[in-house]
Parts: sequence; structure tokens; C-alpha cells
Amino acid sequence: MRVSLISWSSPRGGDPRRIIVLAAKTSQGKLSLETLQHYLNDYPEEDVRGWILESASFPSVLEHISFTFLIEGISRVTSHQLVRHRIASYTQESQRYTKAEYDYIVPESVRSGNFEERFRNVVEEALRLYKEMVDAGIPYEDARYVLPQAVTTKILMTVNLRELLHIACLRLSYKAQWEIRELVKHMLEEASKVVPEVYDLLRASCTER
Repeated sequence: MRVSLISWSSPRGGDPRRIIVLAAKTSQGKLSLETLQHYLNDYPEEDVRGWILESASFPSVLEHISFTFLIEGISRVTSHQLVRHRIASYTQESQRYTKAEYDYIVPESVRSGNFEERFRNVVEEALRLYKEMVDAGIPYEDARYVLPQAVTTKILMTVNLRELLHIACLRLSYKAQWEIRELVKHMLEEASKVVPEVYDLLRASCTER
């Protein structure tokens, strides 16, 4: 599994967290007290952090920061779960127009349960049949019916910070499936590179639920 943060909202290449400050000041009717330049560039760093931590109490301001992630090497099992989160945009690798990856995920429980060999035999036989059908001229869109959900996929996802925190509250739970838990952990690690307070926000957001 590979998760890369491709882009994120920022004020003309500046600190994305200052957009949250700007949103909070707008909400409070205090935007006219200082110049836009002040809030986006000169506002003290300690005050920026303070507003970020306070924003968990009025999370609509978090919607102004969006992240775009390139997610590679997850199973179709996990991508099906991910796209159920409605407040996000997705572009997934098509199995209709492109040949499917001959790569797949083997869950640890399958290995530890001594089913790995049989699991691989079934998946690889399905992949062989898929390739045989494609080579015989069967369209990708029809040959894909035989593919197991274990095969890997790529997906580009854009999501705002508020929704990312909502997803994390749900998917980091012990009740969530292991692969999507791992995926969300990687997404948070990437997001924290530009919003270091993301873990503080997560704790506050999940407590608020």
C-alpha cells in the first residue's frame, strides 16, 4: 500500500492552516480588524495553532482545506468501502478500459489460518482465466467479471479536512476492517505533513461524536 499527498489547499502557496484562521475570523465578524495579508502571512504562529485546536468546536471552518491523495496497492475490497464516504471525490483505475493488475492482497488471517496456498491457487487461476479471455478478444469490461476482490487498484481521492477526520473516527475503530484502518493511518500521516495538528483535531473530533 502506498499513499501520497499530491496537493492541498493553501493561500497562494502559504500555510494551509491560515485558511482556517481566516474562516474563523470571517465567522466572528473580525476580518476587518486586520488586513488579509496579516491573517494569511503575519498572524503569530502560536495563535494559528490555538485557532486550529479550537476549530474542532466549530468544524465547518475545516472544510476549506482539501487534500488530494494518490492511493495505490489497495484491494477492491477496501476501495469499495472507501467510496462509501460521500463527501469526497474519487477517480479510480478502470477495469473497463485497462487490463487489471496481476497483483492481489492476501489477508494475514488467511495466512495464519493455513489457507494461503489454496487462496493463492484460486486467485491466480482466476487471473489466468482473465488473461486468457482478454487475449482471446473478450473486452476488459466483460472479462473483469471473473476477477476476485483481492486484486489491487489505484484511486485518486480529494477530501476536505473535516470529512477526513470524520472518516478517521469511523475507520480507525477496532470494528473497522484492517486494510482500511491501515489506509486511513497513512492518509493522516501524509496530511500531518502540512497540518501538524491533525492528530489533536482527530482526538477532539472523535470525542465530540
